[in-house]
Amino acid sequence: MMTYPKLPNKHVHEALFKPIDFVKYQKWNGKFPKKYIITYQTSVLNYFKRKYRPKKIELYSLLTIYRYKDIGFIKMKGVGSPHSAAILEELIALGGREFLNIGTAGGLQHEGIFLCNKSLRDEGTSYHYVSHGDYSYPDKKLTKRFGNFIKKQGLEYEEAASWTIDAPYRETKKEIQKYKRQGIATVEMEASALFVVARYRKVKIASAFVVSDVLIKKWEPKFHSFNVKKSLNKLINAGMECLK
Repeated sequence: MMTYPKLPNKHVHEALFKPIDFVKYQKWNGKFPKKYIITYQTSVLNYFKRKYRPKKIELYSLLTIYRYKDIGFIKMKGVGSPHSAAILEELIALGGREFLNIGTAGGLQHEGIFLCNKSLRDEGTSYHYVSHGDYSYPDKKLTKRFGNFIKKQGLEYEEAASWTIDAPYRETKKEIQKYKRQGIATVEMEASALFVVARYRKVKIASAFVVSDVLIKKWEPKFHSFNVKKSLNKLINAGMECLK
């Protein structure tokens, strides 16, 4: 039985072209931020624009940077590991060195805010970068620093593992119960790939989630809850203070 990716030991082979080649092709010149907040919700982008009044730098259809001083803010225009990993690669090629990934996630335990200390690699993207392994990890020091600033926003959070999956409509009952027993707290679509890309490119990343829907005995959506939006906004404020 052949493993994935199809080429054995693919992660040790050199790529034909690199993100910096794409950046040069696009002729993206100038000084770009070294620190970024990565997000996914339009409401969070609107909050950031209202509060910080950033400068908009539209590079191409998939990548717009909102810059406040020396911090860049990204609202992903797609979801999932392939999209987020590609954008992270391009931001790194532009000089990015510290990243905070902030978004919503499904809850396998209960509602709340979770600071991610590792992510189960149940997506395909990360295996093109490093060899097989159950988990990928964020930068420990940046994660701890981010947690301290989350506390300063008056938010209570738990530090826990996440489950990153490519297929949100195939989160099976058996998987949910298995990972719940293992203490995994959240499920989302990007973290494990982002952690691996950051490690591969030798940059720092940390991640935190607000539970937007609970998956235990049944699906309980809470996407439009005011507390979800309010918590996300406070995470953005914590992220901005952390990166200053």
